[in-house]
Amino acid sequence: METDRITKVFLGIVSILLLLNLLNNVFSSKAALAVSEDEKKGRYQISAWAVEAEGVKARSGYYVLDTATGKVVASKAETPHFEE
Repeated sequence: METDRITKVFLGIVSILLLLNLLNNVFSSKAALAVSEDEKKGRYQISAWAVEAEGVKARSGYYVLDTATGKVVASKAETPHFEE
């Protein structure tokens, strides 16, 4: 009988905590995190590339694209100098 009473108390505590959690989520009034037009942030895509083919000098580079505006923010292309 003692085990049955402990189980009922434990389940009662768990059910009260679950109810409090539910009530907290229902009645919470957290503000949405949105970006205003004045604080528009870009989302960036960064890509690196390299080319090396027979008869062609090796080239490599990168570009950073702002996906919100479609503009290239930064880019670099280079031909490395190899000593043969």
